[in-house]
Amino acid sequence: MIIDSHVHAGTADKLLAPWETAADIDVSLQRMDDAGIDKAVILPIGSGNFERRNRETAEIVRRHPDRLFGYAKLSQTEDAGRAAALLKEAFEKLGLRGLKLHGHPNREIMDVMSRYGKPLLVDVKGKVYPLRHVAESYGDVPIIIAHMGQFLGARGEVRLTTLWLAKRFPNVYFDTSTVSEHAWLEEAVREGLSHKMIFGSDGPGCHCEVELSRIRALRLAPEDEQRVLWKNIAGLLGEPT
Repeated sequence: MIIDSHVHAGTADKLLAPWETAADIDVSLQRMDDAGIDKAVILPIGSGNFERRNRETAEIVRRHPDRLFGYAKLSQTEDAGRAAALLKEAFEKLGLRGLKLHGHPNREIMDVMSRYGKPLLVDVKGKVYPLRHVAESYGDVPIIIAHMGQFLGARGEVRLTTLWLAKRFPNVYFDTSTVSEHAWLEEAVREGLSHKMIFGSDGPGCHCEVELSRIRALRLAPEDEQRVLWKNIAGLLGEPT
């Protein structure tokens, strides 16, 4: 079993870049088939209008129920005061399994996430340390740090802080998407963090087979490889492991 925990899908309102325009799930599914990836967590794209984006995500999941899980998304500013209503619909009506955020979560969002106990995937664009306060205050919410702290980042302090948080807090995890400096994945293994490492590709912009090869290159023990490739994320999603 392999689960790609970080795949974008759907459409967005802007027409400026792929992540604000469209992400074709059929492209990702074909690549998954080619790479031997069984399932994926899909995330809405764009930077607003997330009530509509979340419904679209749920519809994509409904078309591929045996392959996909879906996360909701919302905006800390545009959706201020509406987090409870948006996430109630996302989790209770649409059946979405977690939340993706760009930027740091606020207390309004975390209070709702605490009620549901669902995973939060957060892209903090290199500003990792403030997540300490989130992890301390909301220990019942699984927090997955996207891109091991930064998309295609090469700043060692970001990677080190991510590993420190994952070691210190039981509810902090990180995904492997776009971690191109292989030495940091090796360091995570040396630090005994395979139980906190979650395979993700950031597809379709990044190719899932390329990202998967980074995990294969670690030459993990079979049980550790299973944790990274599917068991860690399956446990957070409430799936059997």
